[in-house]
Amino acid sequence: MALSTGVLLAQAANETTKNGWQAVVDGNGIAISLMGMTIVFLALVLITLFIASVPTLLAWLDPILPKGHSHHHAPPTPEEQTPLDQEKVVAAIGMVLHTEFQKTLSNSK
Repeated sequence: MALSTGVLLAQAANETTKNGWQAVVDGNGIAISLMGMTIVFLALVLITLFIASVPTLLAWLDPILPKGHSHHHAPPTPEEQTPLDQEKVVAAIGMVLHTEFQKTLSNSK
């Protein structure tokens, strides 16, 4: 019994010790890798075609889809701004410049 088990293990070891390209050929590795590359290539082609057709598709769907509404108001134009608004902006810029200048001075010491 022990002898037959040893023979079976030796035969299994001989079958699994194939190295190099012969192991790849025996395991259909070339066909599997070619099929994998083909699948990836076709998927990338489909993604490229979809991205290229998005502008046409959106132009076709534009009359069908509802228009989006923005909840944000546009900032006031310079003509609509009051002098007080402009003074707040100038004060904020001045404050930032002052704090950055103070940081620079304290880092240089």
